[in-house]
Amino acid sequence: MADDLNDDDYYLQEGVEPIETEEPSEKKVKTKKNQQKPLPKRAIGTYSDLVSIIRIHYKKSKSQYELDELLSIFNSSIAAPTPSTSKLPLDEYLNELIPTSKWSKQSELSSAPVVLIIGQSALRCIELGKLLKNSSSSKQFTFHYLFAKHKKLSEQIEFLNKPTTLFNIIIGTPKRVDDILDSKCLNMKRLKYVLIDWNYQNIKQQRLIDLNQLKSELCHLLCEKKVLCNRFFKEKTQIGLF
Repeated sequence: MADDLNDDDYYLQEGVEPIETEEPSEKKVKTKKNQQKPLPKRAIGTYSDLVSIIRIHYKKSKSQYELDELLSIFNSSIAAPTPSTSKLPLDEYLNELIPTSKWSKQSELSSAPVVLIIGQSALRCIELGKLLKNSSSSKQFTFHYLFAKHKKLSEQIEFLNKPTTLFNIIIGTPKRVDDILDSKCLNMKRLKYVLIDWNYQNIKQQRLIDLNQLKSELCHLLCEKKVLCNRFFKEKTQIGLF
């Protein structure tokens, strides 16, 4: 499993304009306050939002026929159930998708994830991993990180090719997961869910799909990797947003 990192400080420092005093002879005093900006109110992401992103992304590069053919794969039948509440913890969402009794049987094959979780950065992936590690269901979740920070691609491929590498969850960034799939070192035959960390906002109040490069990498991962597209087409793997 990827090395853990120290928690990051997610606070913003914002300057406050100096206040004029009544006596002009007094100096202006600048003050600073630690203030966290409220996150902008955004609607909870839905599966139709993902389909719209894919349509817009490929609208100029594909013919209408090609686009229709691609979107036919992403029909509502592969939409995973959404979390029962908008603030449902990740571990509880996973248990809603896969019964607790079945998790213990999901780590028998090497490098064979049952769930693939896509986050926007290495730090966010680690944060998601800590949520699972500190949850009441932590014993049933075995996960591996896939991101570029601190780990070379060749090292991760070597680790995943070992027959003793067992886990049931992958937590990674779009580009690194994409690169790992190219190496064919993951057994995707048991993959049931691709879960996108859609609603999370970083300290700049950006979601994954607000960042053009990440949005492009996500579309490439979902739509141009045959191993995933084939599973979507055969309705063996579903896509969920949380």
